[in-house]
Formats: sequence, C-alpha cells, structure tokens
Amino acid sequence: MGVDAWGFDEERQRLALSLRRRRRRLSALNLLVTLGFLGLLLEGGSIFLRNAVVAVQIPSWAAASLFLLVLCVAGSLLGLPFAFLSGYRWEREFGLSTQSLRSWASDRAKSVALGLAAVVLAGNVVLWLLATEPAWWWLAAWGLGLLVSIVLGFVAPVLLAPLFFRFRPLQDAALRTRFQELATQARVPVVGVYEMQASAKTRRSNAAVMGLGATRRIVVTDTLLSDYTPEEIETVLAHELAHQKFLDPAKGLVLGAGSSLVMFSLAAFAYAATWESFGFASLHDMAALPLLVVYSGIVSEALGPAGLMWSRRREARADLFSLETTRNPPAFETAMVKLHDRNLGVASPRAWDKWLFYSHPPGRERVELARSFIPSSRTER
Repeated sequence: MGVDAWGFDEERQRLALSLRRRRRRLSALNLLVTLGFLGLLLEGGSIFLRNAVVAVQIPSWAAASLFLLVLCVAGSLLGLPFAFLSGYRWEREFGLSTQSLRSWASDRAKSVALGLAAVVLAGNVVLWLLATEPAWWWLAAWGLGLLVSIVLGFVAPVLLAPLFFRFRPLQDAALRTRFQELATQARVPVVGVYEMQASAKTRRSNAAVMGLGATRRIVVTDTLLSDYTPEEIETVLAHELAHQKFLDPAKGLVLGAGSSLVMFSLAAFAYAATWESFGFASLHDMAALPLLVVYSGIVSEALGPAGLMWSRRREARADLFSLETTRNPPAFETAMVKLHDRNLGVASPRAWDKWLFYSHPPGRERVELARSFIPSSRTER
C-alpha cells in the first residue's frame, strides 16, 4: 500500500488500528464483567464469603488473608480470557509475539502470584489501620504506599524485571562506550549498559533507563539492537535519559503521591459515609473492602486524563531534548516511524482516544517535531 506523508507504513497502521479497536471493545467487555463481579460482592456476596472464612475458626489475619485470596483468585480467573486474547492470541495473530503458550502462561502465573501477595499484604494492613486509626487510616495507608513505591523504584531492575526477561551486559564494546558517553553528555550517571533479551518473547523494541541511584542502568532490547541503526538507538536512548536529567521519575512520584492522596481521601470519605448502608458489620469489616476498591477506582479513573496530559507534555520535552542532544532529526524521525510501525502503535489516534488513553504524543506529532526542529544555539553535540 505504500507510506503516508509522515513516512508510516499504511498497511502496518491499518493493522495497528484494527488491533486497537479490538482491544478497546475487549476492555469495555472486561470492565462490564468486573463491574458485575463487584456488584455481586456488594449485593451480599462479600458478606457470604466473609461468613464462610470466619466459620473456619482461624486467626483474624488468616481469615482476612483467605478472604482476599479467594477474591483475587476469582478476579484473576474472570480476567484470564481477556488476558489470553489480548496478551497472547492477538499478539501472535498480529505478529508481535514470539512467545510460546507455555512461556506466556508462566509469565501470567508469576504476575498473578505477585499480585496476590501484594493484595493480601496490603489488604491486611488496611484492615489493621481501619481498626486502629478509623479517622486517619487513609493517610497512614497513603504514606506506606508511597514508601513502597520508592523502594520498588530501587529494586525493580534487580529483583522484579529479571523474573520475566533475561539481562546481560551489552556485549558490543563500541556501542556500550557510545551509550555511556551519551549518558555522560546528558549528565545522567548510570551503573552500566544492559541488553534485555526480549526476542524470545516479542518482536517489540524499546530502550529504558531503569532504577534509581545505585541501581540506575541503561537497558536496550536485543530487538532494538538488531533492527535499528546506532544513530536511531541513540535518539531513543537520549529521550529516556532526558527523563532522568529533568528528574521526571521524582516529579512523577510527587504527582502520583498527590493524586493518590486525593484518591485515598475521597475514597475514605465516601466509604465512611456509606459502609453501613451496605450491611457491613463495621468500618474494618473485611467484607467491605470491595466497596473501598470501587470508590478508589472511580476517583482514580476521574484523575486519569489529567495525569496523561502531564505525561504527554513530559514525553514531548524528552523528545525535544533528544533532538537537541543528538542533533540528528532524520534518525529520530525514522526511529519513531519504525517504533510505531513495528510495535503496531497507532500514529494518528482520534482526539478523544489520545486524551483518554495516550501517555505519549502520537507518532505523527513526533515526526512533525523532528521535521520542524531547529537546533538551539546553546546546544553542542
């Protein structure tokens, strides 16, 4: 079919639109199922389950853990068909995945196990706070959540990411030196350059700067190394380094902390005002936790578009930094085209789609930025 005026492959963009439409419809159906499940819980299902686990006559923390475990397993089973279609079957159908069903199931099991552990721990902590600090439990929960987020920022590259992908130091000494020099130019200290062996699972390409402080490292996928020129990779990497230079992770943490504080406070207010009307025994009744989840989800969704708008502005600034640092608009342009076409990213979404779902500027906007770029006289290569 050829390419459009921005250089995007028209056939790949047609496939990208088709995949995005499928996923939107599937997400809507998944939401309806989730809301139906929560509705059943609030209509008595949660109280029934609480009575069942309490009847086992085990310590209260164990009963709460069993209650949360049953709910999470049920929710995971309800979501499994949607995850299979979107994350495995369609990824294979559209040529994005190289992962076997066994490998996908293993990754899914790891994700669910991590989620179960997190929910059981967090749920027990929230119930304890509700019982001991009924007026200010939400503030303590917010503070603990913020602390966990900071810790995860440090340990994720070392402990979590290797659970799903293999990493090794970048073998190409010339490229390693080149990327380290780029980090030095951006004034972003890193502990090394690593290759993520993504091709065993996906054809998607990406680069990132992962970790904080002593764990901060450059990571490039082997698919990026094999399919892109060093100049194109540099433009992608310079974009990622910009986030570190401008302290975007820290600013994102502050913004996220502010958003979550609003979410916790509003959800706590609504919860305190309505828990009795649903027939729950007390403020710290484990059966009432689904109600708290509903309120938190409503507030979180309402705040979502504002967070995405901030993210798009942050990403646009990182694009500009990449152009000013590498001074190679053609390489930036071809890198953006390749990333969108090969990863099946929609390069020109509708305005409402962009506003509701996009954390990055659409591909066409990024190409237009490269084509209109005029180097700043302050920037030296």
